[in-house]
Amino acid sequence: MHNEPESSTMFFKRRTKNLHGTIAEAEAPWQNCIGVCSKCARKLKAMEGDKTRLRVALKALVAERGLKKKVRAVDVTCLDVCPENSITVAHFTRSSIRVMNVGGGAAPEAILQEFGY
Repeated sequence: MHNEPESSTMFFKRRTKNLHGTIAEAEAPWQNCIGVCSKCARKLKAMEGDKTRLRVALKALVAERGLKKKVRAVDVTCLDVCPENSITVAHFTRSSIRVMNVGGGAAPEAILQEFGY
């Protein structure tokens, strides 16, 4: 007999609303998102295991500045911008998406400042 896997909504009941079937809408605990391209970072050897060093640094800086409810830094796969010797970083908000290409040694402080944090 085939058992259905437990729905992920069981773990996040306070933040989800079932739409229909296996689709549920989730409430994000942050307002905006910064995505760091792991494919670009891998080309520049800017990875620590399976995480980009830039995302790790951005995430730590966001926490240090108390911005966890405003912005979240995440690793993403290819954004189809593929700059030469740079990493694509995208800032996703409800109203826009801004994409930048930064050098492998770019300061996370400068990136957050460019995005208005």
